[in-house]
Amino acid sequence: MVLLDSCWSPCIWTDNLKSGCRAIAFYTVAMSIVLCTFIVFDMCGGDSTQLYNPLFEADVRYSMQVVGSLLIIYFILLSAFAILLCFGLGKMNRGMMLPWLITFGIACLFQLIFGLWLIGGYYIYLDAVLYAFIDWGWMAYNIYCWLVVYSQYQVFTKMQSPNIELLWP
Repeated sequence: MVLLDSCWSPCIWTDNLKSGCRAIAFYTVAMSIVLCTFIVFDMCGGDSTQLYNPLFEADVRYSMQVVGSLLIIYFILLSAFAILLCFGLGKMNRGMMLPWLITFGIACLFQLIFGLWLIGGYYIYLDAVLYAFIDWGWMAYNIYCWLVVYSQYQVFTKMQSPNIELLWP
């Protein structure tokens, strides 16, 4: 059963899932570039003292370099999987959509955990709660994008499933 029939969100309006998935792939690459730039800025000594920063409370000399490098590798992979998603849409190959679905699902899970960590660790500060709610709002949008791609995956699954008809009882 297909969950969604079209892609409608504040940033993306399409009447079919395939063009919505292409727009989501573009959004994924653009988001990855912005976040990689932000991480490189932090790793080079930029201001990482803000609560909303994913590298908040990281040691500039060691842990920020290690975690920042892992995040950059993750976002490069996510961008590559978004490009693979576009090729999978063109070839109607649902196997090419799976890497994006998995890695983007991990990003949504990270946003959930990061918001919980903000509230759990800094609940006394009202701005930490605000940043957690903003993070969860963005997470909700990302989950909707994930559902659009998953719905297109279900469409391909339904189209490619063999219809076996029993002719003899």
